[in-house]
Amino acid sequence: MKTCRDRLVLFLQCLAMLPVPALLAQTPKPVAEAQKKAEAPVLYSSAAYQPDGRRDPFLNPTLSGKKEGNTDEEEPRGTPPPGISGMLIAQVRLLGTSLGEDGPVAVFQGPDKRAYFLQERDRLFDGFVKQVGSDFVLLVREARLRSGKVVTQEVTKQLRTP
Repeated sequence: MKTCRDRLVLFLQCLAMLPVPALLAQTPKPVAEAQKKAEAPVLYSSAAYQPDGRRDPFLNPTLSGKKEGNTDEEEPRGTPPPGISGMLIAQVRLLGTSLGEDGPVAVFQGPDKRAYFLQERDRLFDGFVKQVGSDFVLLVREARLRSGKVVTQEVTKQLRTP
């Protein structure tokens, strides 16, 4: 027991003999490094805070929904139905026009090489027939954007003159 106490006393005496500036010179380095780390900008991760299915109360939910996509993109239309109502305006070709009993009629050819007879207000997949003239057809193309806005564009198909 006496040897343990003697060893402890010897250790404390040796510790007291160490130069004090040498011990103090080592301590400011970790403090300076800690200060640099504290002054460095905090980088936030994009990880969502969702404990138990709850949202992060510090994030604005109206701003987080806008990150998902461009609102000026056109919404997908889905699968087109068969026939002329499933064809795009760019896919059909104007073959001719005629004056029928019910009004002017336009003759279109689809990509399936079939002839379709359309009157004013008949629908295609991305628009409708607005006006049928003697040598032209005015079509209106409708595009629904992700923001909910509907954009219309008038497309004129001319008969090919020789």
